[in-house]
Amino acid sequence: MGGLAAALAAVLYGSAYVAIAIALDGFTPIGVALWRGLIGAFALGLVLSLRPLASHRPLGLGRPALARLGVLGLTGGGIFVLAMNAAVALSGATITAFVAGLYAVAAALLAIPLLGERLERRTVVALLAALAGTALLSDLVGGDGQPVGIAMALTAAASFGLFLVLSRRWSASYRLSGPVVGVASLGISALVALGLAFVTGDRIAVGPPDTSPVLAVGWVALGPGALASVLVVIGMRRLRAQTASLLLLLNPPTAAVLAIVLLDERLGPVQVVGAALILGAIGSASGIRPRKTAFRRSSRRGSGPPPDS
Repeated sequence: MGGLAAALAAVLYGSAYVAIAIALDGFTPIGVALWRGLIGAFALGLVLSLRPLASHRPLGLGRPALARLGVLGLTGGGIFVLAMNAAVALSGATITAFVAGLYAVAAALLAIPLLGERLERRTVVALLAALAGTALLSDLVGGDGQPVGIAMALTAAASFGLFLVLSRRWSASYRLSGPVVGVASLGISALVALGLAFVTGDRIAVGPPDTSPVLAVGWVALGPGALASVLVVIGMRRLRAQTASLLLLLNPPTAAVLAIVLLDERLGPVQVVGAALILGAIGSASGIRPRKTAFRRSSRRGSGPPPDS
């Protein structure tokens, strides 16, 4: 279940790069972040209002849990979304898909001090192969990118990598369910975008938007926004951070395939090799077994409930 959730989240995130590129034809980066946050948070709020999901509502959360929810919302929403939108606007969807995809590396590295995980040799090899494949897929070898756009993409990668690790560390122990974290991420991204628009005087739209940008914003809000934010928390709670992060590297080939269909881009021979490297790395990483926990060992002896994550 954890692997499936992480893989599906990666596919949804991969679609976001192309959708944002389409949305920017009618909206500014701040506008895309604002509408993504508002629509996505409203949709998840409706889902949480359903009776079967009553146990997932954030009722009764104390100050420590709310503080951590705010950090998750800022790292996985406000900073990540705005930086990614700016990177797509400045450097394009392909370059952003590679650089922002480094959040998988950031999560694997941050898991060492924050989660006590150990880097295995197979994980290191898979990460290096995935990075090399992503570089080839994005056709970045020998190419140039706008420095500010790349810096924004790196900011997005670092922010989301921290979000992945912290969501694994805090979500279970502080009863922060996937929908609750998703609402926080989307809501805080909308608030940050609204604040930036007010401070900078930037417009939300570049003109009367056509149908395609509107539909693209709707998809970014409901797919990569609402649904993926829930799935990624499920994946991080059930998998080691390194394994989940490698599965999340599915988003660059997803972006490449969608670019063929929606943006009329074609993969060259070098990019095909890159896509194959990425898929091979993900296949290798998916064979890594989650570390046995005290709960798994004690449950065979009939002992008590699992410890906090």
